[in-house]
Amino acid sequence: MAKTLLTRISILKQYDTTNKTVLWEDGTESRWTNVYGQLQPNDNAIFITADDKLLIGTVTQVNSRQSILCSNIQEVFCSNDQFLQLHEIYPEEISRVKANFQPFIHPQQIDFSKLISDANAKRFVCYYILSSTEKYEELKPTLNLNDRIVIINSNNTLDNVKLHSATGLVPFPNVSISVQGRSLQEILELNQAVKRKSTRSNNVTRVQEIIKTSAEKGVYKFKSFFSYYDFLYNKLVYKNISTSSIPKIKLNVNETVFKVSMSGKDINEAAFNYLSEKNLIIVHGDTPAKGTSYQSQGDTFAKQMKIGDYFYLCRGNNNLEVIGRITSNAEECEFEDLGDDGWLQRSYDIITEAEKEGSFQGEKKWWTPNDNSTCIAIPKNEISDANKKIFIPFFQTEFEYEKINSENITEIKSNNNMASTLNQILFGPPGTGKTYNTINKAIAIANPSFDLGQPRSEIKKEFDRLMKEGQIVFTTFHQSMNYEDFIEGIKPVEPEKEGDPISYQIEYGIFRNLCIEASFAIAQLREDKTTEEVLDFSILYDKFAESVEERLLKGEQVELDTKTGGTVLVDSISQQGNFVIKHHDGTRNYTVSKARLTKLQSAIKNLNDVSNINDQFREVIGGSNSSAYWSVLNAIRKEKLTQPISKEQRTYTFSDKKDVVLSLSKSDYVNKNGKPFVLIIDEINRGNVSQIFGELITLIEDDKRLGKDEALEVTLPYSKEKFGVPLNLFIIGTMNTADRSVEALDTALRRRFSFEEMPPKPELIKQEGKLENGVLETIELDFLLNTINRRIEKLLDKDHQIGHSYFISVANFTDLKSVFQNKIVPLLQEYFFGDYGKVGLVIGKGFFEPVENHENIFADFDDYDTSSFAERNIYRIKDIGKMDERVFVNALNTLLNK
Repeated sequence: MAKTLLTRISILKQYDTTNKTVLWEDGTESRWTNVYGQLQPNDNAIFITADDKLLIGTVTQVNSRQSILCSNIQEVFCSNDQFLQLHEIYPEEISRVKANFQPFIHPQQIDFSKLISDANAKRFVCYYILSSTEKYEELKPTLNLNDRIVIINSNNTLDNVKLHSATGLVPFPNVSISVQGRSLQEILELNQAVKRKSTRSNNVTRVQEIIKTSAEKGVYKFKSFFSYYDFLYNKLVYKNISTSSIPKIKLNVNETVFKVSMSGKDINEAAFNYLSEKNLIIVHGDTPAKGTSYQSQGDTFAKQMKIGDYFYLCRGNNNLEVIGRITSNAEECEFEDLGDDGWLQRSYDIITEAEKEGSFQGEKKWWTPNDNSTCIAIPKNEISDANKKIFIPFFQTEFEYEKINSENITEIKSNNNMASTLNQILFGPPGTGKTYNTINKAIAIANPSFDLGQPRSEIKKEFDRLMKEGQIVFTTFHQSMNYEDFIEGIKPVEPEKEGDPISYQIEYGIFRNLCIEASFAIAQLREDKTTEEVLDFSILYDKFAESVEERLLKGEQVELDTKTGGTVLVDSISQQGNFVIKHHDGTRNYTVSKARLTKLQSAIKNLNDVSNINDQFREVIGGSNSSAYWSVLNAIRKEKLTQPISKEQRTYTFSDKKDVVLSLSKSDYVNKNGKPFVLIIDEINRGNVSQIFGELITLIEDDKRLGKDEALEVTLPYSKEKFGVPLNLFIIGTMNTADRSVEALDTALRRRFSFEEMPPKPELIKQEGKLENGVLETIELDFLLNTINRRIEKLLDKDHQIGHSYFISVANFTDLKSVFQNKIVPLLQEYFFGDYGKVGLVIGKGFFEPVENHENIFADFDDYDTSSFAERNIYRIKDIGKMDERVFVNALNTLLNK
């Protein structure tokens, strides 16, 4: 059976009108799991546009987790409401939420030729309640085929819905109304018992109109599919609620419960009723942050909230409305011009409606209805408190988080992280919280079950813990940082005792070390015993090398058997722990490295089965002295028989992890979601990025990561080892735009990162600053900052604005004077290269004092008049820290043009 995808299309550039194709791009993981993953070539798709048009086509290509190509697109003019009046679409089988046309697979096979024919011919069905079968017979000539008919029978109750056909009424297969067998009076009483006054779920006015119209005229015609569906199928209104027990909603650790408020102050009754009818919630995109969160509530709604999360809806503290579950991503609000004004919407399924009227009178928290928050997450550790205060008394429902055991916590974390952006840069002017915000982002990746709604001190403790455990690494780029510090390089080794020569060895850099840790986490997911075998071999190798070195120090000659029956000599053990082998009476030395020997150990199970050493060894480790490698490997395997390995409480050294990682192949990374690791690079644009990253420019790309189809590895220049970047390593950078603009970053690197702007947010001074409402006597700090930034943007650009963080900690005039003297004025002097005229245009003349000096200080020089220079005024910036408070306030008022 061919499947059919239905969805609303808002990005019309996805529709190629010339080639009649739609390239539907959507990387949302949950939709690929639940919807798109069911599609195959030759399935169908219907795209509903905003301009009363259907785009109907055939699926020709599915690019998993990325896009769907549909071809042979036919345009059919049909509004959303008319679409739900096409019989062939079986609108009763589309729930109210699906009728908002978020992506879903239609449960029925659709006859597209009939669908298109009906739409073009405007053959739409209508929905009726009739007072009797006689009334049906009377109206039959005026009815359309497949009109929905509900008859009030002789018992004064409703029969099930039927279809009008050429031969009369016929059953409607697999469709049952929720009010079958109930009278209109019973239906009225059920609706009167529901608190909601919305047209969505409380049909009191409509039922009264149906009772009156059917009695007077014998027929009631529904105005739309939605009114028909809500009256006859609304299980939320007509269900039998058991009060013997409180139903529980089970949550996994990746799900969050939010408070969403749509107060009457911002959203009038007409808008609220429309949105309720459509199962939509809205929040303004510019709604500022609340509580301890740096993230704005608009971003909480648009970015943090995800499909599958829960929320409760209130109208301020006047009414608690519903508990819902999110079914779509955030998009521009469709009601009137709210979208143009910045309002965002999400669709939802109704879980339950409030059963208790009245406002909430308990203790105020950020997530309670009596707080003026708009969209805020309820911390996981406070969900039981929310149950007691909100969900049980008002909704007769409670939430409960499932217990997470050690077997599934890694998978849950990894699934969250794989959907995160692998490479991202936070950019903005100084003082906007870029470094501050990397802490939250890094924790969200490394430990997604951690509740970021907690106080900042608890968040910082968790960050420090993850840093200590090596799951998060923090570094700062600077002009002296280079490839050798970041990837690998040759570094001097301090002599063990005085007089010994300095030696050099290859050392891994910050990023290479973290790649080893991340790759080892993936290696631990291998189902076979390869990892343990590699580690066992590493221990045996180290012990054997140590014993050989002791014998050499005693002056003993160490011989190893060869494949041909002879022997070779161990000349030494290098500082890198490699065996240096030579033949008897030979002058050339051969190095046997631990890394290559480990690969041979894994690849060749029985040395006796090796018939051609050169060919078989070179297939594994490339061109090396095969006889020397065979001799050392054979000796270690003999040693294994006398050296049992203890497996109790094994701890892994970095050397152990490195050995395991070097033994991995590309296939070992496929479909493996290891523990996530995060590298934070502060001031990423202050270093020579191309020089520092080197070949990483390519390797950090999402599709070039180990485990992907297009995975790449390179041979590093110093160690000559293969190197790739695993999928469970995330990079977060910060960039001060006043230091160097975004455009100055290496182009190749810039396109491999996603950029998130961190602009100044003056509103946070009110919400999170030390001063109540951000006001110091008569000085409004948010207005002060905004005034300064508007002037800077005029004189320079937005990249050189001043961040809000400088004002967050201001508690008095002493603090504010310190901010001006130590932060703002030095920045302005740097921005304008000491041009006090432009600095004065930003902060005003109240911060300057003239230098009285009109005498001629210049030396004599023929034909040059110095009098104009002697009369030129010179200004200096006052010592702001020593300014009298009254003088300082006057300077601020001058700045603000008061």
